[in-house]
Amino acid sequence: MSQERRGPRVAYLVQQFTPEVGAGPARVSEMAARWSRAGAMVTVVTAMPNRPEGRIHSSYRGRLFALEEGDGIRVLRSWLYARPGGGLLTTLLNNVSFLFTSLLLLLRQAGPIDVLIASSPPWFPHIGGTWFSRWRGVPLVLEVRDLWPDYLVEMGIVRHPWVVRALLGYERRLLLRADHVVVVTEGLRQRVLAKGIPSDRVTLITNGVDPAQYYPSTESTTLPELQKSPGEFLVGYLGNFGAGQSLGCVLEAAGLLRGTHPQVRFVLVGDGTEYPRIRAMAERLALPNVALHGVIPKEETRAFYNACDLCLVPLAALPVFEGALPSKMFEMMACGRPVLAQSTGEAALHLARSGAGWSVAPGDASALAGAIGRIAGMSPEERHTAGAGGVEYVGRHFNRDALAARFLEVLRALSSVGRRR
Repeated sequence: MSQERRGPRVAYLVQQFTPEVGAGPARVSEMAARWSRAGAMVTVVTAMPNRPEGRIHSSYRGRLFALEEGDGIRVLRSWLYARPGGGLLTTLLNNVSFLFTSLLLLLRQAGPIDVLIASSPPWFPHIGGTWFSRWRGVPLVLEVRDLWPDYLVEMGIVRHPWVVRALLGYERRLLLRADHVVVVTEGLRQRVLAKGIPSDRVTLITNGVDPAQYYPSTESTTLPELQKSPGEFLVGYLGNFGAGQSLGCVLEAAGLLRGTHPQVRFVLVGDGTEYPRIRAMAERLALPNVALHGVIPKEETRAFYNACDLCLVPLAALPVFEGALPSKMFEMMACGRPVLAQSTGEAALHLARSGAGWSVAPGDASALAGAIGRIAGMSPEERHTAGAGGVEYVGRHFNRDALAARFLEVLRALSSVGRRR
């Protein structure tokens, strides 16, 4: 096949990839598979899987590099430091070790590349991708799924004024050096533009959902926590247990409801740095209406959503989350489940437009409890109408096929420029 007729040779640098679960691995794997079917040659450069346990999965231990293939994608993996327990130092060592081993892997084994995507979070692939792009003269796309430096500052993790200026200044330089920036929410687009990046170099390509994977169903679930008694109203959360999800507020709401709405029960599923604290808090509050469960396989998530009467999208009360649009919300909507978000920003806007759910202010346990009580008191028909609106809305606006095709057009344009250099 001639160079002009074949698809671009795309390298996708991302720290987390399948079999790890979450919005990032799902986005990368589903985009890359679609690009491959459209004729692109895709290489994913990623880490040895190590989440959620915090240790490299057993079948990958003892290796510096690994090569895999599947769904038409070539997957190159490199070692990184992984240790259970988390903490800032462990996280930094995890991220920085991948920065250097992934660069070595790119230089040794990636082969010819027409365009490189470096995806964040974590932030360090943006650094490595920029270095490699400059060394090899490869067009670079920085994919921004989270402005990690902004998050660290607004969470108060980074406070020293000099460090804040240096961190945000370096982030801006990386964005300016990229040939293109792809963001996943309108809020992130506005933040990137505010950093001085020209608008013609920024493209919004949201997360989305594959309607062949997520849809309304009556399939059974293997989780005993999801088995409902007659008259029970099940409220579910599935995803990361991090500071940004503010799950402590959800537990406070559960405490407020246990006396007034005994039929309401919460099931919180996932893992993350906050999981031990949330479990300890649930035990301390002795909440009979709350059950916690660890991570479940991706193939069981559809059954989880369909088992819930109401799905939660909790977000912390931070400015950076005004532009948050969690991909799990699309999965819930595609399954026809009504959604309640703690958001006054982009997530709330889409719920209002679709009629698929409701929103309350982040950080307000009383408002969250009140909204859940009101929704539990609605008729099944009212909740079904909301769920049906969500199915239609995500099918029209957040179909993964259309989003992948739009991203591939950006890559084709950049790879053509790169070939003429």
